Amino acid sequence: HKVRLKRLFDLTIVVLSAPLWIPVIALVGLYVRLRAGRPVLYRQERVGRDGVVFRCVKFRTMIPDAEADGHARLAAPDDDRVVPALAWMRSMRADELPQLWNVLLGDMSLVGPRPERPELVAEIVQRVPGYIRRNELPPGLTGLAQVEGRYGTDAEYKLGYDLQYLVNWSVVLDAQILVRTIWVVLSRRV
Repeated sequence: HKVRLKRLFDLTIVVLSAPLWIPVIALVGLYVRLRAGRPVLYRQERVGRDGVVFRCVKFRTMIPDAEADGHARLAAPDDDRVVPALAWMRSMRADELPQLWNVLLGDMSLVGPRPERPELVAEIVQRVPGYIRRNELPPGLTGLAQVEGRYGTDAEYKLGYDLQYLVNWSVVLDAQILVRTIWVVLSRRV
């Protein structure tokens, strides 16, 4: 079954690369603590495989109470809620490193459609036919839509890549997307 093979691939990569990512997460966490204070981590509900909601963990890069008005807002390129000293983390996607914990827990995969917030999914499903199909595989830390598109690319465009990924999934495709993600991060192509 492809979901089991995908899970085995994820665990193998995450465990073997732990000596690299654990110190990086520790250093970035310390940097967030020194530059922005507490809390260092931010947890947010996201929609996972088969529509199951889980708590996604990230480094906090925005001011506390960034959504004090209670409305979900997508981050904009020059979002005034982002702590200036932490803006580089968003452009390099370093704020998403703690999601490796979500991968270990099985809430996420290394590669797959990016998980969205439940309130945004409810809105997108109303206007984008077939959007819910992207939840047939676990959501990913990165994905085909992320290496082909940009951060602000609209849901309809990303859905095309998500469905293409879903239909053509293989361990080789996951490996290719992971390698391409390194280039996207290093070039700060957002």
